[in-house]
Amino acid sequence: MEKDRLLYLLENDKKGLNSPEEAAELEAWYRSADHRPAFTEGLSVEGLSALEDKMFARILTEAPERTEPVVPLGNTAGWFNWGKMAAAILLLVVAGIGIYVFQRQGGRIVERTGFGETRVLTLPDGSEVTLNGNSVLSYDAGWSEMREVRLEGEGYFKVVHTADHRKFRVRTGDDFSLDVLGTQFNISKRERGTRIVLDEGKVQCNLGSPAGDTLVLRPGEMVQFRKTPADYRRERVETGLYSAWKDHKLVFKNTSLREVSAMLQDTYGLETEASQPELLDRQISGSVPTDNVELLLEGIAEASSVTITRDGDQLMMTPK
Repeated sequence: MEKDRLLYLLENDKKGLNSPEEAAELEAWYRSADHRPAFTEGLSVEGLSALEDKMFARILTEAPERTEPVVPLGNTAGWFNWGKMAAAILLLVVAGIGIYVFQRQGGRIVERTGFGETRVLTLPDGSEVTLNGNSVLSYDAGWSEMREVRLEGEGYFKVVHTADHRKFRVRTGDDFSLDVLGTQFNISKRERGTRIVLDEGKVQCNLGSPAGDTLVLRPGEMVQFRKTPADYRRERVETGLYSAWKDHKLVFKNTSLREVSAMLQDTYGLETEASQPELLDRQISGSVPTDNVELLLEGIAEASSVTITRDGDQLMMTPK
């Protein structure tokens, strides 16, 4: 079943609009456990909510009928044992749709993208975030004074200015966060380090040092660091090179294959090996599409005069 079809059936099921044939189709998918994880990982908030409701309804209808006598209110042991059994059933069911439901019940909204996937999200205040592949964005279901989100991976933010001038904060770790009012910027937090590129407006980098040092970025500037925010590097850059991915393309300008290989691992889960280590020092310039991985690899190979052989998630680069 296609993901869009599944979402349609789940939402109609929640509203009671499915025909008998559609209900049977959804039931057949539900009983096909082999396909469930791959679909649920990519479902939207609405889709997961509808699936959550269906899971809870199934728990109620399929829980074993109690045959023991009713326990008086003064003796809660029987009820406690039945409650533990129901909780165990719920835990097993929720495990089938990932940790999203658990975090949502705890007042936290979590959005994830798979390898090679991009997704546009609209936050409660109307701000827009485009998530790159292999990324996670989370935030409290109810914002108070601070609009704060947490990012793992890469995202492009278009932050709206609120009437009460509330700050918007992006946190990438305990030692670094970014404060904005209304602006557009790209932020990436990967294994190799953290990078912020500002397109419009103004942002303040909170460096997490004991002295509470901060750094204000202007449009066209980039700041990046590997591990410690205080060891940052600041420079002016062509901002479009760092945000082209949101338009389904990558733009390279004297970019080494070593950097390209790191991007392929972070965003697409592809491990790269070179038959000759010096191949990774080759630099490429140009643009390649990102919505087709095979075309992406062909473009990189052509621009760098190498041959890329793929075996699953493993890539081998050899000279032409």
